[in-house]
Amino acid sequence: MEYLTTANHGSHFDPHPQYNLYHTLVSKQAPDNDTVWVKMMEKTLRYDVTGLPNNQQDCLRRIGFDGYVFDNVSEAQMDYGLLHLYVYVSKNKQTDGSYVIANLGLNPLYNDYTRYDKNNLFNPSFIFKLYVHDTGEKDATGIPVYTVSLYGKVQGNFSSITFQPTSLHLVNPNANNYDATDITTNPNAAGHERIDALLEPLVNSNYEKETDIEEKHKGDISYTTNHPVLPQSYEQVDRNNNGNGIVDLLPYTTMLTVAPKADFKTWPLKLIKPSPWQDQQGFELTILTFGNVNFVNSALFAQETNEDGGIALKNKVDKIYDPGTVIKLIRYNNYWIQE
Repeated sequence: MEYLTTANHGSHFDPHPQYNLYHTLVSKQAPDNDTVWVKMMEKTLRYDVTGLPNNQQDCLRRIGFDGYVFDNVSEAQMDYGLLHLYVYVSKNKQTDGSYVIANLGLNPLYNDYTRYDKNNLFNPSFIFKLYVHDTGEKDATGIPVYTVSLYGKVQGNFSSITFQPTSLHLVNPNANNYDATDITTNPNAAGHERIDALLEPLVNSNYEKETDIEEKHKGDISYTTNHPVLPQSYEQVDRNNNGNGIVDLLPYTTMLTVAPKADFKTWPLKLIKPSPWQDQQGFELTILTFGNVNFVNSALFAQETNEDGGIALKNKVDKIYDPGTVIKLIRYNNYWIQE
């Protein structure tokens, strides 16, 4: 009888690691502020493996996983998000000319409010990018064979990516044909073993510069999480809610809709108070007016005496815009400037 050891049964305090609810994969730390991209995954997508020997069947038709993303190493980053990836090769050609369908998204669950300058939609703590590369090879059915590569970007020096998987969905090209020595394609392997193997590059890869990655994947189709998710959650509607013509922006508001009061009387929009998230140089706020709102020219460009949240209108006079007008304001110092 073979005795249980750390080699065959986990460590003394974790004899059953397959049941560990806190299982995480952690990248190395970024060495500087320019080398901030790390490869997380690279896998061949093939629709059919008919005719291939077993040792060449280490490929998948479908890859899907979800997991929590956080830093857990650098004290400067305490954001917490949910990463979703679902990518597969189809037998039908897509509008972009490929046979690959991909869905990549990052939903923020908690944003670190202690460091507003680094945590916003335009400069998120993490960015993920998926590249789809046509290898030029075709399978037995004539469908192209692809390589998909997932990269993650951190804020800068000393930052890292910690990934805590919550779900995994892997589908082989042919149910009974797979490379038994490849853990990602072996259906008899445990789920935590398969995702560990799939995301092995995240743990062991060195960070790279963005220019090098872009050069390496020149011509590839790409998907990125660097865009606002759930955009409807960033609209804020105000009908002189405070009663004093001052609007207090909610965290993450990127679009402010202003409308007449319930009795349709005109009200003056005097000040727009940003949350610390919007209170940064160059932040762009979109305003949509439903009419009957008097935009007050409550600030002057390059004046040090402007009240916080003041608005410097283009024509320097108060104005009631027609319903449906869209106004762009740029945050500058402590006031807003109309584009």
